[in-house]
Amino acid sequence: MKSTSEIAARPEHAPAGAIAAVLRSEGAVAALLVWVVVAIALTMLNGYWVSVAVMMLVWCYLCTAWNLIGGYVGQISFGHGAFFGVGAYCSAYLSTTYGASPWLGMILGMGLSAVLALAVGYIPFRRGLSHLVFALLTLALAYAALYGVSGVRALGGTNGMFMSLDETGLAALRFRDLWPYLIVMAAFNTVLLLVLQVLLNSRYGFIWRATRDNEAAAAASGINLFRSKQLAFAISAAATAVAGGFYAQFVGFIDPHSVLGVHVIIQILLFSVVGGTGTLLGPVVGTFVLFPLGEIMRVQLMSLEAGSHQLVYGVALVAVILLLPGGLIGVLRRAMGGRWFPAFSLAVPHGASAEPLPRRRAAEVEEGAPILIAEAVGRDFGGVVALRSVDLEVRRGEILGLIGPNGAGKTTFFNLLGGSFPPSRGRISLAGQRVDGLAPHECTQLGIARTFQITQTFASFTVAEAVFTAALPGRTFAEARSIAGRVLARVGLEARRDVACAELTLSEQRRLEIARALATGPSLLLLDEVMAGLTPTEVTGVIALVRSLRAEGITVVIIEHVMHAVMELCDRIVVLDAGAVIAQGLPHEVSRDPRVIEAYLGKRAQQFAAAATSGDADRHGGSPNDDV
Repeated sequence: MKSTSEIAARPEHAPAGAIAAVLRSEGAVAALLVWVVVAIALTMLNGYWVSVAVMMLVWCYLCTAWNLIGGYVGQISFGHGAFFGVGAYCSAYLSTTYGASPWLGMILGMGLSAVLALAVGYIPFRRGLSHLVFALLTLALAYAALYGVSGVRALGGTNGMFMSLDETGLAALRFRDLWPYLIVMAAFNTVLLLVLQVLLNSRYGFIWRATRDNEAAAAASGINLFRSKQLAFAISAAATAVAGGFYAQFVGFIDPHSVLGVHVIIQILLFSVVGGTGTLLGPVVGTFVLFPLGEIMRVQLMSLEAGSHQLVYGVALVAVILLLPGGLIGVLRRAMGGRWFPAFSLAVPHGASAEPLPRRRAAEVEEGAPILIAEAVGRDFGGVVALRSVDLEVRRGEILGLIGPNGAGKTTFFNLLGGSFPPSRGRISLAGQRVDGLAPHECTQLGIARTFQITQTFASFTVAEAVFTAALPGRTFAEARSIAGRVLARVGLEARRDVACAELTLSEQRRLEIARALATGPSLLLLDEVMAGLTPTEVTGVIALVRSLRAEGITVVIIEHVMHAVMELCDRIVVLDAGAVIAQGLPHEVSRDPRVIEAYLGKRAQQFAAAATSGDADRHGGSPNDDV
């Protein structure tokens, strides 16, 4: 089996290689486990335990479907019981009332569930609301479906619906024996696992994982968070409805509690978390371990209060969350050294470091002309004025320094430029096009890339995967792979490409942030304190890197507190204080401005300025505020 970074290296037009990768993947192993269970059930178990095995495969399927949105995208849904119920009722109602094929009802249930998912996810995903809001909305959907169906007489109300056994066979999805149900459900699991594996091997897999790991960094990499979340949620909901349609035909009776009750999502969460979310094997293993144990406990605890085995389930869930982070699969991964398979080394084309860096959109202005113009830009947070009225021009091909005391509004200004939130007033234009109010991924697509004051990484990615993912939006796999190789070589991380992002030093994390930004192909690069916490030698290296980027035509705006670097690196400096520009000009002019000295640089700046005039700055210990 291959790592995701090796899959990324494969050309998209190589179907034979893609098929081979899927067949050697984690999803294929999970599907093999499903068929092993089928073989054991058919050869060694009696009728009762075969029926238990069928239900176990139903729950395995449900957990796998939920895992797409909950495990790979990181959005916890409590509403999958509603999708399960929609599939069950569509199949049952059409078959009993109109004599339609349950397969048709299953397809209709898939469509309705996808529409429901898109409707529920629209507001929280579009407005970037918290994960808690999304979870509560899905929980509200589940309860609305439960009580809504209970009051519909055509659907049997609280009494439920029975399916007749007049017609049997695959077309009717009704059988007189148990083994066909087992085969059909195993086939459903296999198809779902392999389809998800194909999706995870594609660009969607990288996008979903990046969204789960760090939404801010994903958006800054050009990923449309709204679209990626909606797609995953709709696929997950539609797949869940399939299990509902099968369940209705297998059991022959459904009521609101059996298919819409809260126990549905509780068991999905339990099996998925215990097995390990964010993996294709986790939900399968978790179900195969817990479901038979739960059935045994249910039988053994029959003499006690009804539902006692559910209490044991709850205790098991709490224990796993506290003692086994990552679930059973997480334990296995840690035992194998943190990775499933040997790390793949991303192949960098010969002479990659000498090739020009990507430019998604070349600047449409002449060298030295304004590429970015901010006019009377302000931002309020409730009653707090973070930016009053900032007027600023950035010229193409320059390195502009943005300095000022903490709380001056520098990072807020970067957030406005990068689309993290819109300005409360004013306008921002890039190469003559207004960008204020655009989403982060739209700003990235127009050529604005940024780093963050506190480094933002993709914890589950390797260095190569992180840069590759940033290069991927709007490009083919081959193009993104080539860009990732060139960028890694340029920022000095080529030797660390297969190291997990979480294992990098601070200096390497800063370089990775720059690499991720460069992979998007920017015309304007926003660097937010990329030298903070670095040693003097590391600072020198970053200065050299930024200069080389300017030499390739990338305009740079940098926020920095390491003043000797600012004075040495920047062509111009703009000083913010209390949300307003108090000075701008050449470095030596700004360093002598009385307002800047009073607000930011302090008395040491006066000493430095005097020493600089006499050509003897070293006597005063270097530059002002080196350690600020």
